[in-house]
Amino acid sequence: MTIINEGSASIYVPRQPMTKRAEAFYNPEMEYQRDITMSALRVFQKRAGPLAVCDPLAGTGVRSIRIAKEVPGIGSIVANDLNPLAVRVLKKNVHAQRLGRLIDIRNRNANDLFLEHPRGFDFIDIDPFGSPINYVFNSGYALKSRSMLACTATDTGALCGAFPSTCFSRYGIRAYKTDFYKELGVRVLTTSVMLELSKHGMAFTPAYAHANHYFRTIGQVRKSKSAVTEQFREIRFVFYCPSCLYRSSETNRECPGCGRRMHIMGPLWSGKIKDSKFCMEMLKELEMAGYRKTKELRTAIDEIDEPFYYDLHRLFRARRRSPKRMEDIMNTLEDSGFVVSRTRFSGTGLKTNAPYKKIISLL
Repeated sequence: MTIINEGSASIYVPRQPMTKRAEAFYNPEMEYQRDITMSALRVFQKRAGPLAVCDPLAGTGVRSIRIAKEVPGIGSIVANDLNPLAVRVLKKNVHAQRLGRLIDIRNRNANDLFLEHPRGFDFIDIDPFGSPINYVFNSGYALKSRSMLACTATDTGALCGAFPSTCFSRYGIRAYKTDFYKELGVRVLTTSVMLELSKHGMAFTPAYAHANHYFRTIGQVRKSKSAVTEQFREIRFVFYCPSCLYRSSETNRECPGCGRRMHIMGPLWSGKIKDSKFCMEMLKELEMAGYRKTKELRTAIDEIDEPFYYDLHRLFRARRRSPKRMEDIMNTLEDSGFVVSRTRFSGTGLKTNAPYKKIISLL
């Protein structure tokens, strides 16, 4: 074993490759994701009071230990893993940090664990190796009527449309390759979470979502049939042209831009995938902790809520034009009275409420 330091945690990690068969799963590349989670939980705790937390796929326990040490006002944490070898490492780490009274260690199937704690948790974080979707429905039994749920997915190929049949069979959503593939992946994941929780009469309101080598969405859960009905109004189909990159929520079998056949994607959540006020509070928490990697979060706060960014490099290439400067295009759109912003999903992407034809005219 070797000792790894992350945040306020110091944990033992087996010396072996990071695979599904690993004795205890620890991914150092997810440290940023856990940093963001700590700030989100601190914001939520200030609003909700003492929290009952569930880490159903805990692995080495780094997430549970960091929550226990970095989030004030935690009432209890259930850290669970099905792999008995992982539980052995988990116990070693929890006891080494002297957190045995706060962290309750379990060795259960995550779905069974949820059923054993009806309305028992204020926050559940589903972070598997692959897709989280098989756990989301049962998490609805364990979440309180007002709570938070976080889900991470590493099956990025399926979510971003590279494998349409896999996406449809796994998530029940049609997706194809696009120039806004990172946002598409986040929206497929978010939509699927919404649909699963709606079976419990629960609405899922995204607080923050981001994409790196994984997709992650974290949001507030509220048991309310009327809120579920409201959310359904913003779940729709998207029509996309892979040739000229035209997109619309209006039914078009043939692309108005080039006449090619359109791809039909969906159903997809078209509403907000972040809560600006919540993100501002997260940013304050990170800054108070001296955290410096805040560029993505700052960009998200300033990002407008129009669905689906345009990748300017791809757009210019599709029109066989030489690229223009991002700032020049943004300034021209703003001077024409449109709203425009950069996006956290792509360094060459922009969001705007300008119609497709207006954007093309600038090329």
